[in-house]
Amino acid sequence: MQKVIQCIDALLINTFFDPDEYWQSLEVAHNLVFGYGYMTWEWKEMIRSFLHPLIFVVTFKLLDILHLDTTYLMIVVPKLVQGIISAIGDYYLYKLSIQIFNKQVAKWALVCQLVSWYMFVCIVRTYSNSIECVLFIVSLYYFPLYEKLPQYQKHSKPKLSIALTAIAFLIRPTTAIMWIYILPYHIVSLYNKHKQHDAIKRILKFIIIDVLCTGIIILLISLCIDYYFYGQLVLVPYNFLYFNVIKNVSSFYGTHPFHWYFSQGLPAIAFTSLLFFVLAIKKLWSNGVDKQQLNLSFLTIFTVFCYSLLGHKEFRFILPILPIVMMYSGYYINSTLTSNHSNSNKSKSTQQTNEKSMPSFWIIFLLLLNIPMTVFFSNFHQRSPIDIMHYVNQEISPLATIDNPISIHLLMSCHATPHQSYIHNPNIDFKLLECPPPLNANDPIDEKTEFFNDPLLFMEKHYNQDKDYQFPNYFIIRDDLIDTLDQYLVLNHYKSIHTFNFPLDITSSIVYVRQKQFK
Repeated sequence: MQKVIQCIDALLINTFFDPDEYWQSLEVAHNLVFGYGYMTWEWKEMIRSFLHPLIFVVTFKLLDILHLDTTYLMIVVPKLVQGIISAIGDYYLYKLSIQIFNKQVAKWALVCQLVSWYMFVCIVRTYSNSIECVLFIVSLYYFPLYEKLPQYQKHSKPKLSIALTAIAFLIRPTTAIMWIYILPYHIVSLYNKHKQHDAIKRILKFIIIDVLCTGIIILLISLCIDYYFYGQLVLVPYNFLYFNVIKNVSSFYGTHPFHWYFSQGLPAIAFTSLLFFVLAIKKLWSNGVDKQQLNLSFLTIFTVFCYSLLGHKEFRFILPILPIVMMYSGYYINSTLTSNHSNSNKSKSTQQTNEKSMPSFWIIFLLLLNIPMTVFFSNFHQRSPIDIMHYVNQEISPLATIDNPISIHLLMSCHATPHQSYIHNPNIDFKLLECPPPLNANDPIDEKTEFFNDPLLFMEKHYNQDKDYQFPNYFIIRDDLIDTLDQYLVLNHYKSIHTFNFPLDITSSIVYVRQKQFK
């Protein structure tokens, strides 16, 4: 049932949220399987592992072998695959919540997870952060984090947990932040739980056999996969850290102050569940329960703090800890509703409570506040980029053949739409403005920056004088540039034929076609 819900969720998403949804997975996979498309600078500099795109390489290859690689299925099937992956994450969140609390808490944790606007909108997208989130929750379930809890011991499989963590680390090295907290905590727990001699033996076994040996095996597999696709031996995590930390390339895409995750990031994505999360910590702490049940809440705070030390911040970076917020929210909601129900069965004369609980009505109301957010971000916010792709598939792609190739140039922010993974037509030359970061001091200014500095000068300089730029059959232009470029386009025999202007969408665009282009 959960798989069905998440697959439906994936199909209901009709908006564009972030370029990496396509450019770190689907576009890479399409290029590898079909031999055409576009690869961003990250793959040229080898800072990404092919482990994540490999999921969709297999998906596209199966469609190709079965001759089912129609444009419709090329768009829909990866969504269904990601929906199934997301459902696995939900399932393990449910199981993890049972282990730490009980079934009733687990049910409410799952409700919070499914109702959450950010989880609904993002977990079913093909982000590397989405697969990282799922791998993290599954690895937590199998990790011996709560050995004192009897229900936890029989599911403990540290080698499997470390293997999944290693895969997540190779996909997104920042996964290490969460395990900087978990691994030392477990080692200290082993030392405190057993006699000194036995504790040292267990710690060494855990570090050498469970962590190092398992991690090395996964690393070797990853090296082989990346060697196959890159054609040379590459240690991707090193390249990732070198470019993003040492060279600080990530700051090219924007920076935020230290407090941003605490003041904006986490409150925005957790939304009303953040209140439940805070109240759950307060309730557990004041009730004097086994502090192990609070451990993952401390992990959440630690993770947000560590991410706050990084200059470049994005909402999706802290996606992996959001299910933990939902689990504690489930605990608070269950305990509060149980308390309210219990109190309602007592007479007023005997009703006594040491703690004021939130009324049940407000709990349901706060949960339902996610619904308008879900509808807006899944069907209105940044819808134009996806509508552009559907328009190209319906109106332009059928005209493109081997004898009559068609060129389309996008004049908007780089990577603002999907590419060939949504068009799947080798007879369409789909060009976008390049925007690689300045990796060296003498690197020239990128196309996107040059264009937005002076759009008209860019057009006259390149399309009228540069032999590398040919006037395309179509321009698709961001609507705020029309006043600047409309006259220029008309003088060069273009006319507007379609406007993407969905209500409440902030990414409107206009299609221009060059007249008398088809015989």
